[in-house]
Amino acid sequence: MKTKRREKPGIWIIILCISLAIIVGMTLVSNAMAIGTQLRSVHPYMEIAFYVLIAVVVLGGIVYPLLGVFFVPIFSLEKLHSADGRARQKWCKRLVNNLLENVDLTPEEQEEVRGFLKMEDETDDKLIEFFDRKITPELNREIYDTAKKMFIVTAVSQNSVYDILGMASGNFCLIKRITEICGFRPNNAQIFRLYVRVLSMTLIAGNLEEMNIEELIPLATEGALGKALGIVAASATQGAINALTTLRMAAVTKNYLLNADVSMTRKELRKKSYAEAFAILKSILKQGMEEKVKAPVKGLFGHFATSGEVH
Repeated sequence: MKTKRREKPGIWIIILCISLAIIVGMTLVSNAMAIGTQLRSVHPYMEIAFYVLIAVVVLGGIVYPLLGVFFVPIFSLEKLHSADGRARQKWCKRLVNNLLENVDLTPEEQEEVRGFLKMEDETDDKLIEFFDRKITPELNREIYDTAKKMFIVTAVSQNSVYDILGMASGNFCLIKRITEICGFRPNNAQIFRLYVRVLSMTLIAGNLEEMNIEELIPLATEGALGKALGIVAASATQGAINALTTLRMAAVTKNYLLNADVSMTRKELRKKSYAEAFAILKSILKQGMEEKVKAPVKGLFGHFATSGEVH
């Protein structure tokens, strides 16, 4: 009974989450109406099209991923150490099935995974090690790509509506994607805390807690990505802060699910997530735009040029 109580989010967390959602919604509506009024002066249909686009983005990029997470079962690798009997067997089988369905395994690896279920006392340790080794690279790719998009969108965009939509949609979708890849999600209290963090980050455009801004500025402006975008220091730093908060939120989510070390405290997990996030951000800022932006644009225009020659 104690464990169940602990997993339920406190009433103040729910109230705070709802309050932040209302404030974010009101801010979004206010800014969207200001842009819509400007578009109306050009043509009424442009205003309608803009509102329809906003509605589609909000429903598909925020509401759907936000609620979709709750359809995934609650679990974490840490629970395998405390589970026993049927519960332990059930989750070991679920982890095996998740690996077989969601990870590209060789026939030998598939047989190895199935064989873990026959090892009795060693099953959980073998599964945790294999699951973490195979799932982590998939998660890191998703996290890296999302953080890079957050940096580009919020550094280049000078509009608060785009920043709010970009931050909220990117972070909620990332939480949902992490739970889909793992096949399970954090408990309700942890999910609500993550959502509160996402909403608060969206409002203040970045959480400055424990961030070394002096170190971020040269990284954001002098890095290959910042130079390629041609952005000023203020915008680059804002984008870097938003990317870092996304990375921290993703690292916390990942550690909730994949951390099987029961000896680690919440403070140690928080420090671990910050170290992971900052290391990834440095990699993003040092990397150029060729792979994610320049190459696709060149390919697109090259395609049009070729089509023009044919016709």
